[in-house]
Amino acid sequence: MIDIIMQLRHHLHNCAEISGKEEKTKALLMNFLKNYTTLELHPCGKGFYAAHREKNAVKPAIALRADYDALVMPDGTASHLCGHDGHAAALCGAALMAEGKTFDRNIFFLFQPAEETGAGAEPCCELFQKETVDEIYGAHNLPGVPFGQVTTRPGTFACASRGITLVFKGKPAHAAYPENGISPAAAVGKLLCEIPILSAPEKYTGMTLCTVIGVEMGEKAFGAAAEKAVIWLTLRAEHDHDLTALHDSILQLSETLAQEYHLDFSYEMQDVFPATENHPENAEKVLTLTNGTLLEVPMRWSEDFGHYLQHCKGAFFGIGAGKDHPPLHTEHYEYPDRLLQPAMEVFYKLMES
Repeated sequence: MIDIIMQLRHHLHNCAEISGKEEKTKALLMNFLKNYTTLELHPCGKGFYAAHREKNAVKPAIALRADYDALVMPDGTASHLCGHDGHAAALCGAALMAEGKTFDRNIFFLFQPAEETGAGAEPCCELFQKETVDEIYGAHNLPGVPFGQVTTRPGTFACASRGITLVFKGKPAHAAYPENGISPAAAVGKLLCEIPILSAPEKYTGMTLCTVIGVEMGEKAFGAAAEKAVIWLTLRAEHDHDLTALHDSILQLSETLAQEYHLDFSYEMQDVFPATENHPENAEKVLTLTNGTLLEVPMRWSEDFGHYLQHCKGAFFGIGAGKDHPPLHTEHYEYPDRLLQPAMEVFYKLMES
């Protein structure tokens, strides 16, 4: 069986597709499950799920989720530098392990696109309208953690985050007569100086960050004064309410500065992720079943699995890819084939529990 799953991961790796464009990947996974299992396949959001049903099921129904999108590269191509090819292959392996067996429960294998942009999970919450699901679990491989070691924690596993684009627009002027225009420079300067104060730790109940990603103002034309400025920020917090508070304070200050300096102001949000907040009993269940280790502090990166946990009890956990394995989102990273079997076995333990 493991050879078939390894081959599947290689096929997935070689047909990597960016978030929202995973047509070939989705078809590959569905065809694999049609050929190797008797599971029912159903659409769900822009992904799908495979259903294992039992007539006399008495245990709580569970869902197991894997993502399958890849990262977009600078040239616009896609590459599996986060291991979603391994996540999807391992969940297919768990489905094969379940074939023909009785667990006294219904099991739903959920395959989700567009995790990297935070756009995939929320539409896939359609699962909870279509099926009765009592618990949901998901996993991510973790380079830097001992190979095969499972780790999780009650409460926040991965932080909430969102990107914000702030746009200030004034009035152009010749550089020799700046008083005839309206420059966003002063407003932008004040805002950037206030960000460390707005995100100060004592204002929040958990870790909260505002990272300045970039600032663009005017252009390299020495005869023209700046008319427009754009600021890109990433907000991050351990708790959703802290992220909302930071977001609101930045927008309030931006609007105040825009009025003070007679600027037009607008903003957009991108890559919105809720906090992935595990239900304590489900996190403890994972730790007990796997002899796992407690994650001391939340991961600062984000994971859209948090949408599911707002609808259903469950937990998200990590599986170590090795202490010396290349980090996620780097050019030398690739999901290790030898991690497939341990990942499948953890899913199987959850099905049996």
